[in-house]
Amino acid sequence: MKWAAALLALPLTGACDSSSREAEPAAEPVAASPEAAAPGRVEVAESVSVASTARPSGELPPRPAATELTFTLPEGWIAEAPAVALRKVQARVPRAAGDGHDAELTVLWRGAVGMGPLEAQLTRWSQQLTQPDGTSSRERLVLSTRKVGGRDVIEAELAGTCVAEKQPGSPERWNELDWKLLGAVIESEFGPYYLRLLGPRATVDAAAAGFRALIESTAR
Repeated sequence: MKWAAALLALPLTGACDSSSREAEPAAEPVAASPEAAAPGRVEVAESVSVASTARPSGELPPRPAATELTFTLPEGWIAEAPAVALRKVQARVPRAAGDGHDAELTVLWRGAVGMGPLEAQLTRWSQQLTQPDGTSSRERLVLSTRKVGGRDVIEAELAGTCVAEKQPGSPERWNELDWKLLGAVIESEFGPYYLRLLGPRATVDAAAAGFRALIESTAR
């Protein structure tokens, strides 16, 4: 009987051990990553390109888009604080030997709206000088056109007796013989710019090359 009981007990013990092994399988060991174990290391996802936003060494950042023209005064011309807001640039040009006054440069800009038709500006310039023989200054106004930096430039030249206002809105006017005006309208993408150089003829003639250079400085 003891022998029979022992035989019956053997399969029962084996079945219990087999059931225990299927219900709780042994966990497989996971190999630790040597990179993950390194202290202080930051992992970056492979889908992110760190170099995609990097700028090559020595490359300058892009310039901001321009919103207006810039002018470089010729050497010797003296920049002044603009008398009115419409004047973007105002400068004094030292007088030539024998002249009694300096010449004045002004650059007017009113944005895209401008200051009316081109003919209106030509008329305003013509009214600043009269002719000793009584002829029309508008008819004496010499005009020429050229391209500077891809922009149309209309240039004007007129001599005569200056009767322009001494200051914007001032009742005082010049009354000076043998003065000269150089004018230019730059048709830019920011609106037209109106340049005027006014003063004694000899001083303006001496500064004519600088006036042209001032126009050309906008192309840089």
